[in-house]
Amino acid sequence: MEQSSGWAIDPDTLNPIVLDRDRVAATLAEAGPVDRLLLLGVLGRIDEALEEAARLLADPAVAADPWQVLLLTGDLHRWRYDVELAEHYQTRAWPHALTRNRQATTLEQVGRRWHDYGDRHRAAMHFELALTMRRGFADPASIAGTEQALATVRGKLGLDAIVLAGGRGVRLGGQELGAKALIPLVGWPLADHVLLAASGASTRIQVGPRRIALGSPVFCTERPSGAGPVAAIAAALPLVTRPVVAVLAGDLPFIGGALDQLSQCVTVGSRDVGLLVDTTGRSNYLAAVWRTEALRAAVAAVGPPVGLPVRALYERADIGHVPDFDACSADVDTPDDRSAAEQRISSRSPGRLPAWPLAWPRLELHAPS
Repeated sequence: MEQSSGWAIDPDTLNPIVLDRDRVAATLAEAGPVDRLLLLGVLGRIDEALEEAARLLADPAVAADPWQVLLLTGDLHRWRYDVELAEHYQTRAWPHALTRNRQATTLEQVGRRWHDYGDRHRAAMHFELALTMRRGFADPASIAGTEQALATVRGKLGLDAIVLAGGRGVRLGGQELGAKALIPLVGWPLADHVLLAASGASTRIQVGPRRIALGSPVFCTERPSGAGPVAAIAAALPLVTRPVVAVLAGDLPFIGGALDQLSQCVTVGSRDVGLLVDTTGRSNYLAAVWRTEALRAAVAAVGPPVGLPVRALYERADIGHVPDFDACSADVDTPDDRSAAEQRISSRSPGRLPAWPLAWPRLELHAPS
């Protein structure tokens, strides 16, 4: 419709813009009831569109399958920055997103809402998963649109990410180095939850054995293997090119909710590092976002990295502490931790938009880079 009706998506705001108002108006005159909602919104006639949407939702024929109208109604509210009502209608639409294409479209619209809300990290999470669902199934235009949305967010963030995923996970039954990353959580490898949280990163570097992983991260290993977190960070740093870098343990499935605040410590607060601190006052040194040059300096200052505790990197750093009121730094070390994490995910997911996108069934993944 975009090419034939005189409108397009602004690559910066991700909202529709009119290219040819007369052309849009001419298309509106011949459009069906659902297409009219979109076109009225593009023309800025949002109140009129919402009135028509309410009438459509009261129609028994539409009520039998209201997904498209509900999602468009959410978009209309999003275009005037009423994010709470946008979320309300997206949540109502989700139970009716019964196909892969509908789920991907809903995910992308949720991502656009997070983008409008200002949390680009959560926006990227939803764009990444929508793109994973679209590849190999959707039409090229849909794939290109999702790729553009994700590229827009990544360009604004200027971020890379290091995910440390070389642990054995002995208390969870793992034996080999890197086994913990593969332990399933709601059907997905544990480290994939962290990779998804870091979707806003231009490059995701996973330190640990190569595997098939969400988002096709770059892999590297510390030398010698098992030499500890500082050695792992030192091995990954040469692959970092962006001015900001997240440094994350591979067992933090809920870390996505904290990355925006952590990043702002560096990008807005001009600190060396944003560090997550839980409600007991414990710092999680592998739940952090660094200014890249500050991290390079910290690694150089500690000397040979083998066997060093990661807190050594923070001794001379200018730290911005971020309180972790939502337990975003909750890790998965034991069977009880895993059960609690799965319960936390499932309790917020049925019948509504999942709090963590990987609560959905497993998707086909691509081979690692």
